[in-house]
Amino acid sequence: MTTQKKIKVLVVDDSAFMRTAIERMLISDPGIELIGSAANGREAVEKVVRLRPDVVTMDIEMPIMDGLHALKEIMRLCPTPVLMVSSLTKEGAKTTLDAIELGAIDYVPKPGSTLSANILTLKEELLQKIHAAAGCQPKAVKLEYIPGKRQAKRAPTPADEIINRAIFIGASTGGPPAVQKILSVLDPALPAPVIIAQHMPKAFTSAFASRMNMLCSIKVKEASDGETLQNSIAYICPGDYQTRVTRSMDGKFCFSIVSNTNEQDRFAPCINTLFFSAAKEFAHKAVGVILTGMGEDGVRGLKNIKLMGGLTIAQDRASSVVYGMPRAALEQEAAVRILNLDEIAKEIELALK
Repeated sequence: MTTQKKIKVLVVDDSAFMRTAIERMLISDPGIELIGSAANGREAVEKVVRLRPDVVTMDIEMPIMDGLHALKEIMRLCPTPVLMVSSLTKEGAKTTLDAIELGAIDYVPKPGSTLSANILTLKEELLQKIHAAAGCQPKAVKLEYIPGKRQAKRAPTPADEIINRAIFIGASTGGPPAVQKILSVLDPALPAPVIIAQHMPKAFTSAFASRMNMLCSIKVKEASDGETLQNSIAYICPGDYQTRVTRSMDGKFCFSIVSNTNEQDRFAPCINTLFFSAAKEFAHKAVGVILTGMGEDGVRGLKNIKLMGGLTIAQDRASSVVYGMPRAALEQEAAVRILNLDEIAKEIELALK
């Protein structure tokens, strides 16, 4: 009988109170071993090199060396899965997206000053993400602005433009760089809208949409309730809300975006919710794509798209940061094609010809 190896975790935070709070969460999980803590980035880098943790939880704002600089050094010296502990603010969103580009696997929200209720919410998410991150191969993602790309964006389309097809993408852990890689190579005059449900809170989806619009040829924006879908635009579903595609009174495709009031929906945006609406409104003209992420969100919706005759795609294991959602799509026979990120972009454009 073999004993499963525990996940070794290093906690990094300049607040002694936060370090203690996170450490208590970790020791409550029998599958996790707390191997140490650090109060600043420099100490974190030294301990990562010396202790070789399986996962690091990293605060962002710290003295001596902040979390981003420490992350750079860790990726250079000893690449290790890092979870950023980030505040849910506009500035926190920007910094966290910077961290993901530098190689961080994911993030967890930092509790506010009143910790009692927040800590309980954070605990479940933190432990799940530590288990998902263990064994991942972190790598920095080079996201560069290419001069002239903004000029390549397609001019606004007429309101009466016909929408024949639509692309629906769902992603979770590891999703931002995967989404960026796909969007960056799509034709800016793509003859279909692209709708993306990425597991993120509201402050993050807004920042993510702005960043993708800067980096990609195709126009990228955050979706709005009641907004009419247009070809050649990639829409990011807003965090903390549920997004569906529906028909307006005049028969045009538009967004229905409502508050997340269903307690059964763990995620907002929920990929299943988006995909179910895609199957209903677009049927065989929908293309559904499941990217990297933990869990199974999106799989039932993807299967619905497949049953309606739409093309369904899942990211392959080799290019996924976390092969949870794509694996579930494969095992439950929801995905027709299993492709890497480069192949997914090509398959999308082929499906629209």
